[in-house]
Amino acid sequence: MKIRLVVTDTSGKNLVFVSDSLTISPLEEAIRLASKGEMYGTHVVQRKSGAYIRTSPDVPKKDEFEQLSISGREIISYAQGTHAVSTPALSEYLRLYIASLQAGQLYIDPIGQPRVLTATVREKFEPHRSIMLSAAERFSIDVNILGGIVIDELSRVHPFEKIIDLLGLKILGRNVSVGIAQVKLETANELIKKKAYNPNPADEKLPFAGTLSNRDREHLYRYVIQPIHNIFFAAAFIRYVTDFWSSYTDLS
Repeated sequence: MKIRLVVTDTSGKNLVFVSDSLTISPLEEAIRLASKGEMYGTHVVQRKSGAYIRTSPDVPKKDEFEQLSISGREIISYAQGTHAVSTPALSEYLRLYIASLQAGQLYIDPIGQPRVLTATVREKFEPHRSIMLSAAERFSIDVNILGGIVIDELSRVHPFEKIIDLLGLKILGRNVSVGIAQVKLETANELIKKKAYNPNPADEKLPFAGTLSNRDREHLYRYVIQPIHNIFFAAAFIRYVTDFWSSYTDLS
């Protein structure tokens, strides 16, 4: 197994390792593989703070973790199309991902993003159809608009989904989006403030005042990551934007 991409948390700690066969391993699993000699050019280092993996001194520079690493936030920004970071390691990962797709299948091609199998997106979309219908009815919006947004976000995130899931709370920060509809935590908090949607009215901590702290983000994340709340936040945002612009122009 040869590592082609390493994804770090906000402090630069290596947390997720992607091999040339697109096997995606969290740190604990990667340590196990490296200790058994199953990860090319690596060895395990033990410290008081715990174990971690380093590349061996004799590996080519292009295979050193420093050359293969990218932060989780940059991965999310790339998937969202808000930050066009591209490194040789990320380019190689995308090449391997595209090569792994089955030929002769129907695809969705998000603008500026790698393609994804239509069947894959449909598989992830279908279990949430009833939630989308309920959200559209509650907020009096077109369910096709809501569904289209969800399909677009699913398509953009899918090539990195397993990586993002493993990082979880470790990459929370300003403007990071989460969940099936990729809702920003700041947006969710603002919608609660505006009484557009509150996932738990009995939670006295909601909404948070001022800039969200890491602890605030972790608390809010536990709501926003749930599909039902994620989709309802997305629907509430559509309703809010529609109402805002309808006061300036005729949207009918």
